[in-house]
Amino acid sequence: MAVVSGADVVATALAAIWEKRQAKILGSVATLEDILVAGRPGIDEAERASAEREAHKLAGSLGTFGFAEGSELARRLEHLLETVRPLDPEPLPQLSALVTALIQSLPSPTPAAADEAADERPLVVVVTEDRDLGERLAREAPSRGMRVAAFNPPGAAASCHDERPAALLVDLRGEAWRDETMALVETLASENPPVPVLVLTTEAGLTDRVGLTRRGAGGFLHDSLSTAQLLDRVAELLAVAGGDATTVLAVDDDPNVLAALRAVLSDAGHRLVTLEDPLRFWDVLEDTRPGLLLLDLDMPEVSGIELCRAVRHDARWSTLPVMFLTGSAGPESVREIFAAGADDYVAKPIVGPELTARISNRMERVALFRAMADTDPLTGLANRRKSQEVLDRLVLLADRYNQPLSLAVLDLDRFKQVNDRHGHAVGDAVLRRLGELLGQAFRGEDVAARWGGEEFIVGTYGMTKHDAVQRLAAVLEQFRLEGFAGNEGDFHVTFSAGVAQYGVDGPDVDAIYRAADEVLYWAKASGRDRVLPFGWQASAVPDALDVVVVEDDEVTGKVLQSALTARGYTVRWIKDGLVAAETLAALRPRVVLLDVELPSLSGMDVLRRLAHDGALSEMRVIMVTGHDDEHQAVAAFELGACDHVVKPFRIPVLLERVRRSLDRSGAG
Repeated sequence: MAVVSGADVVATALAAIWEKRQAKILGSVATLEDILVAGRPGIDEAERASAEREAHKLAGSLGTFGFAEGSELARRLEHLLETVRPLDPEPLPQLSALVTALIQSLPSPTPAAADEAADERPLVVVVTEDRDLGERLAREAPSRGMRVAAFNPPGAAASCHDERPAALLVDLRGEAWRDETMALVETLASENPPVPVLVLTTEAGLTDRVGLTRRGAGGFLHDSLSTAQLLDRVAELLAVAGGDATTVLAVDDDPNVLAALRAVLSDAGHRLVTLEDPLRFWDVLEDTRPGLLLLDLDMPEVSGIELCRAVRHDARWSTLPVMFLTGSAGPESVREIFAAGADDYVAKPIVGPELTARISNRMERVALFRAMADTDPLTGLANRRKSQEVLDRLVLLADRYNQPLSLAVLDLDRFKQVNDRHGHAVGDAVLRRLGELLGQAFRGEDVAARWGGEEFIVGTYGMTKHDAVQRLAAVLEQFRLEGFAGNEGDFHVTFSAGVAQYGVDGPDVDAIYRAADEVLYWAKASGRDRVLPFGWQASAVPDALDVVVVEDDEVTGKVLQSALTARGYTVRWIKDGLVAAETLAALRPRVVLLDVELPSLSGMDVLRRLAHDGALSEMRVIMVTGHDDEHQAVAAFELGACDHVVKPFRIPVLLERVRRSLDRSGAG
């Protein structure tokens, strides 16, 4: 007997969906052809927007169905249409050529059955010999957002094989087909995830109830209930089942992508709920209560980014895993995705094994955190015992999925003085606030815990130690600004932290805890108020500088100095160009952040002096400018600058460039 792989099953399902939906997909191509190959002098803004939307959808769906060339052509069309000005005839020949190539890359339409739009309402299969009951339930079900299909037991088994139902309602009042009904209930209840089952019976059916409960029945309904009451109970059951961790809610305005997702995820055992209209998002989210949210990045009216931000700002859903589907995986899109609070993303076209693995991975990690019952009563974080248990499990996941895992050990600076000077109640307020900030900064699959006194730990799954340093330093910067009311007025508190990485700095949790604790000692010894990675060493040169910030703007200078210090760098801030030119060679920093527009002497003139004096052999210069001037950037690189950043910039992005420059300079 031939063995059919999961990949073969998915490919077969996708091919079947293509056969059903090819007419509509090719209709989108025809829409592009009508707009862009019409031989007109130009297209207006409405036509351009319509063509861009159709190209965006095709770029995401064609590759999923196996047409990689068509997907790439559609993506090129989308990118070109982004830049087209209304009634500009110049790009039309290129657009027309791309559409023609797209048409040629796709197979000719084949005769197919009428393409019936998939009904996304949950299917309830009713197993009954009472035809009148089945018809009444089927008539009233749509008003509750459900579909009902009624069969005798053999017909029900065949129907459940063709389409997995959301729930099963079994009428056990008759005598016929009793064994077949019991077998069907047992089969569906044993699936992963199980199909919830309700049983309609009489008062005398106790023996059957016991047998059905053993087989997986989840509830029993008396036959005196009205049709409306029966459907109300089914709706309640679906609401509870919808909260299962295996439920995925997918929001995408392209029905072809949603159909492909159903083919990909159903074989992996996930229950998929799809939504094409993002304006109905909150109602469907409340009804579904999914274990994971899958969002399209680019949708009309409401974008996936906006939905993700709204979810993260709602306390009920703030820890819900969120993944994005995106046709654009460029740096800016990825940055935007993670800045909105997402946990992961998958690029279109959809690759079944990658998507299912990422979803399973994400759900498993979140389940670990949600399973933690033991919390620290003061901070609301996990306690030491429970966090150690979860860390051990995360180590197994890190090994299984080949993902990084880092551990940070945090300690409040001079906390004994806080308790002695202001009292333990104020000290508790400090601990509580730090716990809140840590809980907000790290998603559900990470572990933040209080290990006693003023010591905290954070385990960050999927982060290298350098990424964890960046995240914790951002928490430190926010914590510094917190004002606490003491006996002598408001005061501020900082913390120090050390970070180590599993498999890099130690082979197990105990080893990386010791490594993180060791570098925490160095963070304290080197001045406190900073986060350091394991392997950090103080410079052997007294007063050596990692970074000099040459910036005359007070706000920007203070922010950069604070952010760099929090990450353990030694920093000097210079506000005047002439002072910088006269002192940088003597200071010999490893990296210079050099603003172009400075008083006394411009940044470009400072760079020329450094180049003339041969000082650039010992330092790396990152130019910072308020204008995206290509000629200026080229001139800076020719003089010896290593990087060029345009304001306004994102602090995390700039800090990552600083870190890489320090790595290249040997500061590691």
